[in-house]
Amino acid sequence: MKKTIFCDAHIHLSHSKDPHFGENEPYFCVSSCHSQEEFEFLSGASLTRALSLSCAFPFGSGVPPLGSPRSSASLPTGSATAIYPCAFISYGIHPQIVNPSFMESDFSSQLSFLEALCKEKKIIAIGECGFDFFTPDYKASAREQEIVFNEELSLAKKYNLPLVLHLRKSIEKIFTYSRELKKIPAVIFHSFPGTLREAESLKNHGVNAYFSFGKPILNGKKSALDCVTNLPLEDILLETDAPYQTLKGESETFPQDIKRVYEKACQLRNMSLEEFSEALYRNFLAAYSVRTFTASL
Repeated sequence: MKKTIFCDAHIHLSHSKDPHFGENEPYFCVSSCHSQEEFEFLSGASLTRALSLSCAFPFGSGVPPLGSPRSSASLPTGSATAIYPCAFISYGIHPQIVNPSFMESDFSSQLSFLEALCKEKKIIAIGECGFDFFTPDYKASAREQEIVFNEELSLAKKYNLPLVLHLRKSIEKIFTYSRELKKIPAVIFHSFPGTLREAESLKNHGVNAYFSFGKPILNGKKSALDCVTNLPLEDILLETDAPYQTLKGESETFPQDIKRVYEKACQLRNMSLEEFSEALYRNFLAAYSVRTFTASL
């Protein structure tokens, strides 16, 4: 009997008070970080202990089969395990931290660190990155955000890496980049804020887009419900954005909450959890260019 696979396309494990998911359930996630300290935590011993991981990212010629032994003693340096859970790392300069002061003090070092991670194949994607015009203060740094995003986009093209996009009150901005985004292996729209028509338009522009949805589908957000119900199944991913994107009355989102998101999406698609999770597992592997695990689940 196959196990149900849960894939969280976007999470912040280093910010979660309880990052543990469950040792014996197939669970895969991409954890985003935005500083060298976060990256060191995610790729180091602290996260290894918290998640029972042997390694946090996929290096080398391939990924060992699911069910690999938990001990890392026999694993070569830089290889990835496929035990449960399995976390991969993305790194990006978040648009909310971008302002004139950041450009003068931190931008150069952040960009250099990001390129080093790309060059050394220590991350699976660049992001989250993009544009945030949600508040007047964020919108005031639109020019700086564009400079930063152009640099991250150039690195994604140079190193053939997917982009994880953060877009708040800025969905129209991304259409001006459609020609360049076509050159990226995949574009993951974290917590996609747009409409079904906008999603379809991005695909029609030739962007290899994946649209990720989280708790807003539990909260009745109409555009998200419409997209999850009507987009082609192969274009959909799910996420928690834990510990963020809480519902009313919640203090934190947990990795385990991905199960609730999956259950709601299954209802919308009128599919069994097993069938749906298998399809999203394939989407997850394709979006993040993870080599297919060879053992049956």
